[in-house]
Amino acid sequence: MSELLKGEEKIVPRQGEVARLFLTGQIFAGEKLIDTVPMWDDGSHGDEKSDDGTYTAIYRPPKLGEYQVRVRAQADIIREGKVFTREFWSDFVTFKVVPVPYARITQPETGSEIKGKTTLRARLLVLEKPFDERDETLKASVKVEGEGWRKELPLNRKGSLLTAKINFPKRGTYRLVVLVSVQRDGKTLHSESEIVEVQVAKLGYFLLVTAVILFLGFLFLPPKEMPLRYRHHLKFDGDEIQLEPGEKKQEGQLELEAAVNKRQVKVRQKAGGQSILKKQNNPIPQRELELSEREVCLVGEERLVYEKAEPMREKPKIWHRLLPNTFWRCLFLALALVALAYWLWQWRQFAS
Repeated sequence: MSELLKGEEKIVPRQGEVARLFLTGQIFAGEKLIDTVPMWDDGSHGDEKSDDGTYTAIYRPPKLGEYQVRVRAQADIIREGKVFTREFWSDFVTFKVVPVPYARITQPETGSEIKGKTTLRARLLVLEKPFDERDETLKASVKVEGEGWRKELPLNRKGSLLTAKINFPKRGTYRLVVLVSVQRDGKTLHSESEIVEVQVAKLGYFLLVTAVILFLGFLFLPPKEMPLRYRHHLKFDGDEIQLEPGEKKQEGQLELEAAVNKRQVKVRQKAGGQSILKKQNNPIPQRELELSEREVCLVGEERLVYEKAEPMREKPKIWHRLLPNTFWRCLFLALALVALAYWLWQWRQFAS
């Protein structure tokens, strides 16, 4: 990375007296020139921003060892209406090449159009060869930037393959770069992949499909059973009496009231006067008492027998299956609504 300076001021072509500017890196091994590397200010080749006066090139040396680099600048300078070409040279900078893994993004390709959710794939390399050795110090992540949004995600490693799933918040242009760091001789060394620029123009439908599947699961899960109700069968002085759930009925001087969801009938003495109701196992007369199944009530000289309670299930309403009335139905419906809400939020971002 290099800049042409005038004092402390960075020179940007076409914004001053410099019409054109070319920067070239020259790589030396000892005193021998081994490579010439053009540098760029166009947003590619590792350059972060085009036309800002900062020039960048990505260079991978042919082998391990010690090297020197210097930068040659060629500038077309305008003075008094005339154009002069001048050359400027930087000092030499020495650097040492050690075998450090770096990444190369293989998917997506730069310039491609992708969906709102994609899988990034990259390969770990050392000197152009796959690096699949075990290294506990190695850490890899992908940096995603674009449309006012920035996020760094960890990468999963399997051998030399690096992967990550990326959800983009809205349509637009995004730049992806893989960052790798390792420990060597007590130092942390970093490397970056080339920048891949992609266009996000389509919304993924994974969350919408997930929401539909969860909702179908909610519909197919068995709902809570309708409450159990009872039809009551009694016999009073030889006559059969049937009470529907919650029904009240008059029988002579008695009022019978059936429970809805219990095996129980309430018996009341309507007329005034002496109490005449007695349970078979309780000799104390009462004006009101409750009979359970198979119990007997004496009404003066007559017998009221609670013979049986017939269980019934209420017929479910059509909309009963849409109620979240069990734990699993509540869970499936809640997850479906969350997935749908998030997808609609993404759709709104993409639509705008």
